[in-house]
Amino acid sequence: MATWDFPGSEPIEIFIEIASGSVAVSGEPAAATTATVRSSKRGHSDPLPPEELQVSFNDGRLEIIQPKSSSWTRGHASLDVTVKAPAGSSCTVRTASADVSCVGDLAVLEARTASGDVTATSVRGAAAINTASGDVWLEQAGGAVAIRTASGDVRLSRAGDDVSVVTASGDARIGTVGGSVSVQTASGDIEIGSVRAGEANVKSVTGDTSIGVARGTEVYLDLSSLTGDISSQLEEAAGGEGVALRLICRSISGDIKISRAAATADAQ
Repeated sequence: MATWDFPGSEPIEIFIEIASGSVAVSGEPAAATTATVRSSKRGHSDPLPPEELQVSFNDGRLEIIQPKSSSWTRGHASLDVTVKAPAGSSCTVRTASADVSCVGDLAVLEARTASGDVTATSVRGAAAINTASGDVWLEQAGGAVAIRTASGDVRLSRAGDDVSVVTASGDARIGTVGGSVSVQTASGDIEIGSVRAGEANVKSVTGDTSIGVARGTEVYLDLSSLTGDISSQLEEAAGGEGVALRLICRSISGDIKISRAAATADAQ
């Protein structure tokens, strides 16, 4: 195990690039940034050669990079990276198969992984997450959210701005959205707890769609499913610029259900 300490209580930029293993980042009130890296190979703990990892801290930016030429990258090695940074730090992660977990208070999150899961609790600003087969769970984001996954499920509890989700076979469960929302999936189900403004554009092939519209919101509905059932509890407003929400749903064989959002969802 190797550990680095960098004094300073101001938020920093974090950049991590490794092949496999795990990445854990926390943003908490702190007087220093601490980075810890553990290595393992075929289930046995080995010391990490210095040339196999590049760690630097300059001008408020922490970089932890596993070179692509590393023998550990080509073998069966994995790295467990843990970073504890001051609250409000931003984080960018690039990895092939590592899981990514972020807790505490981050300013911005950008994560890209092929087969790893990505979880995060609180992001003040924007969050951009891209994974092939991993699941994505994001509790809350203050800015825009963009999530892409092929076969993983998506869970987003609350977003203050626009949301874009694309998944092939995974389900998408979204709680409360402050802005517009776009969701596309082939065979996964789509559920949105509460949307109140902008445009909600939802497309699926075989998955079912369920959307809650915030109470008191006038909505223009454009719903279509070739063989699925369509139901709505809302009175539709005439289309036009004055309508607070435009709701567009398309499906081939999935059901579409539109209802008023639960009072608990509106209160969030």
